[in-house]
Amino acid sequence: MSGYIIYNYNVVDKERINELGPLSLPIIEKYGGELLVASTVTSLEGSPYSHMVVYKFVSKERAQAFYESEESRELSKLRNKVTEGFVVIVPEFNHG
Repeated sequence: MSGYIIYNYNVVDKERINELGPLSLPIIEKYGGELLVASTVTSLEGSPYSHMVVYKFVSKERAQAFYESEESRELSKLRNKVTEGFVVIVPEFNHG
């Protein structure tokens, strides 16, 4: 069952935000992840942050391994300087 990591955030440093994508994609690929969403958010209900990024992995465990990796932790330092928001990990919906 696939696992997803979802980042929902506001940009606080517009000059450095574009550094994240090129640095993160090789790490995502190393862990078998796929970028599904990287976009601004249009709110229909509630008050989400302005941007969202969603990565898909072959399993929740693989997503967790990516998130806990040394490479991802280093990238988090930059992300936390240029954004404010939250990150969650969720499993794919089980239909059965």
